[in-house]
Amino acid sequence: MSMSLAELRGAQALNRATAGRGALPQGCVVVGGAGAGKTTALAALSARLDGPVVRISGTLGSLRHAFPDLPCDEGSARWAVAGRLRADGATLAVDDAHLLDAESAAVVHALVVHDRIPAFLSCRTEIPESPGPTAIIALWKDGHLPRLDLADLAVDEATDYVRHALGRTPTAAGVARLLRWSGGCAAAFVEGVELSIERGCWVGAGEVAVFRWTPALTPRLRDQSCAEFAALPERVRQVVAALSVATTASESHCDGSIPLDAVLAVCPLEDLVAAERCGVLDADRHHVRLRKPYLASWAASGTRELTAATWAATLADGCLRAARRTGHTAPSRDEADRILILAGELSRLTLQPDSAVLAAASEAALRQGEHLAAVRLGSECAVRPESVGWAALHLADVGTLRDLLAAPSPGYPALAAVAGCAEVWGARGPAELRVLTATPESAVNKALAADPTMGTWIAAFYANAFAVAGDIDAVRTIMALVGPDRDGPPLTDPMLSLYTRGTEVVALRLSGDVARACSAADALLRDTRTSPPRVRAMAELVAAATFVESGQFTQARARLHDGAEIFVDSVGRHLFGGLNARIAAMESGIVDVGFATATSAVPGGSAVLSFTAMDTVNRAWVLVAGEQTDTAVELLQDAAHEAVASGAPAVAADCGELATRLCSPDDACVPTALRALAREHNPLSRFGLTVRYADAWQNRDGEALLSIARDFETAGNLPTAADAAAQAAQVFEEEHDAEPAAGARTYARRLVRRIGPLRSPAQQRIEADSRLTHRERQIIELVSQGLSNKEIACRLELSVRTIEGHVLRVCAKLGARSRSEAAHLWSPSV
Repeated sequence: MSMSLAELRGAQALNRATAGRGALPQGCVVVGGAGAGKTTALAALSARLDGPVVRISGTLGSLRHAFPDLPCDEGSARWAVAGRLRADGATLAVDDAHLLDAESAAVVHALVVHDRIPAFLSCRTEIPESPGPTAIIALWKDGHLPRLDLADLAVDEATDYVRHALGRTPTAAGVARLLRWSGGCAAAFVEGVELSIERGCWVGAGEVAVFRWTPALTPRLRDQSCAEFAALPERVRQVVAALSVATTASESHCDGSIPLDAVLAVCPLEDLVAAERCGVLDADRHHVRLRKPYLASWAASGTRELTAATWAATLADGCLRAARRTGHTAPSRDEADRILILAGELSRLTLQPDSAVLAAASEAALRQGEHLAAVRLGSECAVRPESVGWAALHLADVGTLRDLLAAPSPGYPALAAVAGCAEVWGARGPAELRVLTATPESAVNKALAADPTMGTWIAAFYANAFAVAGDIDAVRTIMALVGPDRDGPPLTDPMLSLYTRGTEVVALRLSGDVARACSAADALLRDTRTSPPRVRAMAELVAAATFVESGQFTQARARLHDGAEIFVDSVGRHLFGGLNARIAAMESGIVDVGFATATSAVPGGSAVLSFTAMDTVNRAWVLVAGEQTDTAVELLQDAAHEAVASGAPAVAADCGELATRLCSPDDACVPTALRALAREHNPLSRFGLTVRYADAWQNRDGEALLSIARDFETAGNLPTAADAAAQAAQVFEEEHDAEPAAGARTYARRLVRRIGPLRSPAQQRIEADSRLTHRERQIIELVSQGLSNKEIACRLELSVRTIEGHVLRVCAKLGARSRSEAAHLWSPSV
C-alpha cells in the first residue's frame, strides 16, 4: 500500500534523525532548527512505540495544562505525573521542550533521570539569544538521553518527496532549485512543493516533471519568513535585502551564487560575517550564496524601488570586475561568462542600463548557448550587438535577424552572408544551396579566412545540404575544414561547434548507417560532458534521435530526461516532445496527451530540413498509436515526395522506409527519383535498401524481405529489421509455408527481444495471426529459457500434466518433433 505524503514526511524525518540506522532508542532528544522537522520526527518515533503515549506540546509552557489538578509544589507535581504515567504504562513525548518553563523542565528532567520514565523530546538547536531551559539541555549533555541531530534534507529525500507528490519523476535541476529556494528547510520545502503543484510550476514531460519557476510565498511561509527576518540583527537584514535584488538572476545563471567582489561593494565584510554566523548565507573566498532564498523573497517585497535599482547598479559593477579579474584568482571562462550574464541582468534593473555591460552579457550568453538571454540582453543596448543576430539565427528568429540587418549601422557583413544562406535554404531548399558553387570546400575556406564564425555557419549549411542528399563523403569533406584540428583561432560559439559534430551524426543516420551513427552519437556525448547546459542538452537530443532509430529506447529516454529541463521551453521542444511520443508509441502504443500535441508540425523555417524527417516520423508514430495507420502512411508518402522535390532524397528515404513498415503490400511505393538514385548506388545503400524493401513488400516476396531484414540488422536499424522479418513471416503464412514462416517469426521475435517492446503494426499482425494461444506462447517462452515442465508448473501455478499437454499442442502447431525442437523454432538462439 502506497504511503501518504504525511507518512513519507514522517519516515524521512525519522531517517534524518537516526542517520539512516532505523533503530529506535528507548528515549532521545531530537534536535534541529526551526522548520527542520523535529515535530514530524517526534511524531514518527511516537507512532512506532508500543503502548500508550502521552503527548505534550512545549508551546503550552507548563505541564499543568496537560495534567490538570497537579499539586502546587514541584516535588509533589513530579510524583503525581510519574504515578499517572506508570499506572498507564505510558511513554512521555514532549514537543518543543525548549519552550517549557523552568518548573516544567525540571519535572521532565526528574522524570527521566530519577523515575526512569521513557521519554522522547524535540528541542530547537541552541542559539545564544535563547538557549532554552538548563534542565532540558542537561538531559543530553549529562548523557541521560541520546541527542539525535536532524540532518539537512538530502537531495535523494527531496526527490522522493516530489516524485510522490507529483506522481512522476522530477528533474534533478528542478529539485535542486526548490531545495536552494527553501534553504534546505524541510518545512519550507514542503510548503514550496505544495504551492508549486497548486500553481502549476511543474510541467509534465512524459515520465519526468520540469520545474519552471520559483513559487511565491504562501501565507504560512510569509508569516514564517517575516518572523525569521524580524529576528535577524539589523545589519544582517540589510545583507539579505541587498542580495534579494540578485537572487532570481543568480538562481537562473549562477546556481544561486553571487561573486564576493560584487557583494562587498554593497555590504561591509563584518556584516557578511554576521550573516554567516546567523546561518543566513554561505560564503567562500569568491562567492556568496543565500542559504534561505525565501527570505530574499520576503525582503524584496519591502525594498523600495530606487534602493533596489541602486543596489543592482553596484552589484552589476562588482560582477563585471569579478568576471574580468586576472591572475591566479581569475574565474574560468565558463564561470566568467555566467557572471557577465548576471551583470547584464542586474544592469537591466537599474535606472540607466549600461549598454557596454549589456553587450558583454549578450556575447557571454551566446557563448553559453543561452540564445534567448543573448537576444533579450542585447536588444536593450542603444545599438544592438552582432551577438543578437547570431543568437536569432540559432533560434530561427527571422524577424529579429531581419530587423538587425536592416539597421543602417553598424553593418554586419558576416552575419548578412550567413543569413543569405539561410534564406536560400528556407526559400528554395537544400538542392539550390548545393548548386550555388561547384566547389563548396572553396566557398567554406574563403568564408573561414574572412571570419571563422561565418565560415563555420556556412560549412554547417552546406554539410546539411549534402546530408539530406545522402552524400556522407561530401559531409565529411566539409566538416573536416571546420573540425577541431583546423588552423586559426578557436570558435567562441559552442552551439555552432556542436552543429558541426551533430551534422555528421545526422548524416550517418540519414545514409542508413545507424550503427556508426550511434557510435558517433556516443562520442558526441563524451565530448560535450563539460559544455554549457544547453549545448549538452542539444547533444543529448541528437543522440536520442539516433538511439531511437536503432531501437535503444532506454538509452534514448535517458538522454531526453537529462535534457528535459532545457527543452520544455526552448527551440528544441517540438523534437523533444515528438521523440518522447515516438518512443511511447513504439513501445506501448500509449502516448501522453501533451506529447501528442507537441508533435504538431514544427513552425516553418524553425528547423533544419534534416530534422524535418524526424518531425514527420514522430507525428506518424503518434497517428499509429491513435489507430490512424492509413493517415500515417499518407503523411509519410506525401512527405517523401515533397522531400525529393526540395532536394532531400535521404529524408524521402527516411519517410518511405517507415511508410513501407506501416502500409499494406498494395500501398507500398517510393518516389520515382529514389529509384533512379538506387540504380546509381550500391544495392546496400540507403536508397537501394529503401527501394528493395518497398518492392519486396509490394511483391509479397518473403525471401527478399528476410534478406532485407538481415541488411537492416547489419546496418544497426533493428526496429526496421524486426518489422521486415515480421512481414516476411506474414507472407509465408499467407502461402501456407509453415517452416519458413516459423523461422521468420522467430527471427523477428529475437530482434524484438534485443530491442525491448515494439508495438508496430507488423509485430501486432504476426502476434494476432500466431497459431499459439496466449498461454501456449507463455509456456514456450519459458521452455526456451531452459525451464523444466515442473518449474513452469510452479511458476504458473498449474499442474505438471497441464503443462505437458500445452507443450504437446505447441509441438503439433509448430511442426516440431520434440520439446527442444519447438523451443528452437520459437527462439533459434536457444
